[in-house]
Amino acid sequence: MIELTEEQRRALDLQTEQPPIIVDPRNRQEYLLIRREVYEKVRGILKPFGRAWDSPEDDDLIRETKSCNSSKLA
Repeated sequence: MIELTEEQRRALDLQTEQPPIIVDPRNRQEYLLIRREVYEKVRGILKPFGRAWDSPEDDDLIRETKSCNSSKLA
């Protein structure tokens, strides 16, 4: 967990854009800062659409396995 400094907390209080955008100065990567409750709600909504695997290279293997299982049922 990363705790905000007092300076960062004040900057968030002044932020008008919601959710606040946080920028990593090293690579200019942007992050959206949302409350845990919002994250958990969105995560729950999106979970049924999520992937059960981490690697896109596995997509063909999973399709192949599903295809084989379907043809065995026919």
